[in-house]
Amino acid sequence: MTIFAKLSILVFALAPFSAAQEGTRVFIAHCQQCHDQNSDAHAPLKEALASRPWEQIVKALETGAMRAQGAQLSPEERRAVARYLGKAGPAVVTPMTGNCAAGANSSSTGSRASSGSSWNGWSPDERNTRFQPAKAAGMTADQVPSLKLKWAFGFPDTVTAYGQPTVVEGRVYNGSNDGTVYAIDAHSGCLYWTFQAKAMVRDAVIVGPGSRAYFGDLESNFYALDAATGKLIWQKKLDDQAFTRITGTAKLQDGRLYVPIASQEENAGANPFYSCCTFRGNLIALNASDGSQIWRTYTSPEAKPTWKSPSGVQYYGPSGATIWSSPTIDLKRGLVYVATGNGYSDPEIKTADALVAMDLKTGAIRWSQQANPDMFNWDCGGTGARGPQKGNCPEEAGTDVDFGASPILVDLDGGRQMLVAGQKSGVVWGFDPDKNGKVVWQTRIGKGGPGGGIQWGIAYSPDAKLVIAPLADAVRGEPTSGGGLFAIDAATGKLMWHTGPPTPSCAGKQGCSTAQRSPPTVIPGVVFSPSMDGHIRAFAVETGKIIWDFDAVREYKTTNGIPGRGGSFSSTGPVVVDGMLYVNSGYSSMPGNVLLVFGLE
Repeated sequence: MTIFAKLSILVFALAPFSAAQEGTRVFIAHCQQCHDQNSDAHAPLKEALASRPWEQIVKALETGAMRAQGAQLSPEERRAVARYLGKAGPAVVTPMTGNCAAGANSSSTGSRASSGSSWNGWSPDERNTRFQPAKAAGMTADQVPSLKLKWAFGFPDTVTAYGQPTVVEGRVYNGSNDGTVYAIDAHSGCLYWTFQAKAMVRDAVIVGPGSRAYFGDLESNFYALDAATGKLIWQKKLDDQAFTRITGTAKLQDGRLYVPIASQEENAGANPFYSCCTFRGNLIALNASDGSQIWRTYTSPEAKPTWKSPSGVQYYGPSGATIWSSPTIDLKRGLVYVATGNGYSDPEIKTADALVAMDLKTGAIRWSQQANPDMFNWDCGGTGARGPQKGNCPEEAGTDVDFGASPILVDLDGGRQMLVAGQKSGVVWGFDPDKNGKVVWQTRIGKGGPGGGIQWGIAYSPDAKLVIAPLADAVRGEPTSGGGLFAIDAATGKLMWHTGPPTPSCAGKQGCSTAQRSPPTVIPGVVFSPSMDGHIRAFAVETGKIIWDFDAVREYKTTNGIPGRGGSFSSTGPVVVDGMLYVNSGYSSMPGNVLLVFGLE
């Protein structure tokens, strides 16, 4: 085994493990020493295992030839590494009730598919405004206070409900923590089908022409399914770097899928024995028909050896500029925009912590505009400085305040447009798309920090010309220290109103926080914003007044018979279609495992 492989094993063995999503970590920590091409063990290589159904690998680890090795792993770890290595197939989940009747479809179960309304992917539009027009929303501002819980669907064996629902043609498509993707009737909550991906699915599903459903997982596998049956059509591995993942929802435009690639290699940097860092953020354009690559554009140059630690560990750079969020399509200019994360290792690069514009057809970078540079990996410990023990922390380190939220392209008066993006620094930025992203305004709404600022999204009200930004700032142990919702004039950056967080009903409970990390959703006159305190609230767009409030922290009877409980709302955003509101509830701070669906009386 190579020195690098041994060091990698050490890093993964020491790193915290989330079984449902990190099959890569299990493999490198426990399996690679035998299944590596440099090993003398003569075990099957990873490539050979890829053709075997993942269930067979689980069986080998539990009762077969690999039973001794499997005994060292937890059940969750065995499933995670099997899904990482093996061939995807039908879901193997906790027994459920509530299946749709044989031959049923969305119209026969009574849903409102005939309206043609949908929420497809991260946003109803390609510009990521998260605005649902009145006809598709199916509810008015006056009706919102009458919203009542209609049904709940339970995700088994999990304490987190990360993904955002997609609602198309009377069906809800939803990924989950254990990699299961569900197709559920939007009206009744009955279950049509499930599909088992190889790792957690936290991006939103996209439904395209030809009845296809597209999504990625946290091992950077990307899938195309038959949306009617859940049958796999094609599957592609899009990036082989050990920590690579897909968190941002792809965009489907004119037969092409634009898929953002992210990585958690900055976490591995916490171990000074790890050769940090080599990951390069990238956006890939795929042919939607077969998954073939059209182009790939990197947001970081190829990493090269930089320096060695006193103990002899070779470090690399530059690296990073991860794309955490959904790309934004600009059809007028023929561009696709991405917001990038921080650089992981020296030297600094101008495309990190930046807005980057690429040509839709070729992927060529047309321009990039950097906000606050933020070189960071977790060897810096959030201190922003390289101390005596800081092996691979960048020389001019920041504090992890990158862009995790999608930029939005908004229409202003007079035919002008503005690109708006929220940063973890607590700053909302306005960029001019006609002047290579020149900064027009910047508005600070909070202190920001690794878990603060603007985390996962902002939204736009075209009627009021207001950008809506939730604040995630919070101090651990002080549940009322952060949060709040802000409305900003999109043309000038002027703060128009701010609604602070109400006193949380969960005060005194572990994990309680008023931080608002979730992306908001806007319909005419109303913005919906979930919170880490377990509440989802509706605010009047013009004034910020709270007009509806639902406390999700309770137990639920679910349509599929899985015990359900609501909790914090983190990266998941609400979806509004045909008079119904859909949102997932549950995060590790206050656990939960439910899809909640509200309707009008």
